Amino acid sequence: MASGSTASEEERSLRECELYVQKHNIQALLKDSIVQLCTARPERPMAFLREYFERLEK
Repeated sequence: MASGSTASEEERSLRECELYVQKHNIQALLKDSIVQLCTARPERPMAFLREYFERLEK
């Protein structure tokens, strides 16, 4: 492989990523942010998303 990593290393890395996403409920957070974005349809979508995630941290 050109990258020097093996298939098993890549699989392990992918599993670790999937566990991380599940642990922190990332998929649901992203889905909700997109639903909110599509509902509001703001002129400045990036600013809307930034503010959306800032509100989540408070």
